Amino acid sequence: MSKRLVIYCEGQTEEMVVNRLLRPHLALCGVKARPILAANSTRNPDGQRGGFVNWDAIEADLKTEFSIDPDPNLCFTTLLDVFRMPKKVLELAGFTAPISSVPDIEKLEAAIFNVFQEPRFKPYLQRHEFEALLLADCDALANVFHRHAPGIEKLQSEISGFANTEDINHGNETHPAARLSSVIPDYENLKASNAYFVLAQATLDRVRAKNPRFHAWLEHWEKWGGV
Repeated sequence: MSKRLVIYCEGQTEEMVVNRLLRPHLALCGVKARPILAANSTRNPDGQRGGFVNWDAIEADLKTEFSIDPDPNLCFTTLLDVFRMPKKVLELAGFTAPISSVPDIEKLEAAIFNVFQEPRFKPYLQRHEFEALLLADCDALANVFHRHAPGIEKLQSEISGFANTEDINHGNETHPAARLSSVIPDYENLKASNAYFVLAQATLDRVRAKNPRFHAWLEHWEKWGGV
């Protein structure tokens, strides 16, 4: 029986990366992956989507997904950022302030799982945010955003001390997306259509080498596929 994986994505950038990069890769491992955009501010499945802003809507969305098909060969995961996470989600694990450390993120993932008690569900939270993956290869960034190559070269120097780009912090001016926006002024408008090309040029191997939590998450589903 084929194994299927639903990846509940924070936004269009993650959705495109799942569709164009992760889905073909996981298919080679015997897993048919499918992205779903997160509910934004409504429980209406046809309403606005994208953005980790409304936990109640997301909770209802996931419960609906779990109930549609009981197939044990269908599993579920998330691709959501820790940065600027809704307070209501943090409170699930007893946090009252933004979190950063790996143990705290793992504690929150466990709390999210406990909300649903769905054995086919493995929550994943990206530390600190999706853009940590793009910072794994500044040469690929400069190739895609070539008009901003000088600024990206400066950025590369600034983050050269981070062997793990998931360690790049989530301060107001220094979280990964802020660093990118500082050298690519139109980054927010361009990221959905260009992030895939950065990661494709960088290659999954390089991205995984510099993002160990992301690597472990992807490896889990590769092993689950069993190919």
